Amino acid sequence: MSTRTGVLFATPGTSCGTAMGVYDQISRAAALRFPGVEPRWCYTSGPVRRKLVAQSIAAPDPVEALSAMQAEGFTRVAVMPLHLSDGMEFRELAEQVAAWTRRPGVPVTAVMGHALLTSEADWRRTLNALLSTLPEALGENDRIILAVHGSLDPEGSRTLLRAAQLCRTVDPRLMLGMLLGKPDLDDVVRACTAAGVRKAWLLPCMVVAGYSAREEIAGTGERSWACTLERAGIETVPVIRGLGEVAGVVALWLDSIGRLLAELVAANGTGPEELGSAFIKT
Repeated sequence: MSTRTGVLFATPGTSCGTAMGVYDQISRAAALRFPGVEPRWCYTSGPVRRKLVAQSIAAPDPVEALSAMQAEGFTRVAVMPLHLSDGMEFRELAEQVAAWTRRPGVPVTAVMGHALLTSEADWRRTLNALLSTLPEALGENDRIILAVHGSLDPEGSRTLLRAAQLCRTVDPRLMLGMLLGKPDLDDVVRACTAAGVRKAWLLPCMVVAGYSAREEIAGTGERSWACTLERAGIETVPVIRGLGEVAGVVALWLDSIGRLLAELVAANGTGPEELGSAFIKT
């Protein structure tokens, strides 16, 4: 039987119009790295899917995307989550993929990757990639504030808290704050004020710089993170760029896909030549 291999990127998604361009860039990078492996996308956030459909934009959920890939003749699928933490939305994705592959008569082998922050090595690599993109040298008393969506899910919250603690071991000027959960903006402001911070770089730590990044974090509204920090006397430099626009982070995701493709080869007992030799360079 002939084989057809694909990678299914699973993202929470955003209704921001600039997102599709970033997703296209990630797809092109994957296609270059893994010739013959076709990229597809699905969206794990129900509210985002509804907004996209209202804009006449196709927004399949994970099961719909997997079923469409099966109908297209895919026999092997690497599911690559672009989630930061292993909160409720990530676990739902994992459960959906597992349940779909267990259905009788499904001739598709699927394997799934992990949430970025559940790997200390991946998070360290991400932090170093973000640090390398800052446009100017940092002062000793400057801070880099990474703003994430956060989570109220206990498991996801624990993962995010561990990630926040790890930041300072990579660089003492790194801080992580959450729109939802702890440490929040008030915690970030208190920590900066106590340390006498005068300048902070504000980086949205999200796949794309959508509404949350542009309005809640870097916006001009009174309650935005940027304005709140400025009122506290801290010069703030927002960097409006999602993780999907950072070459080092995209390379990390591609390395993860390479490992998943290797799992698919091992599971099917077929040779790597079908996927192209690039998949093993991780």
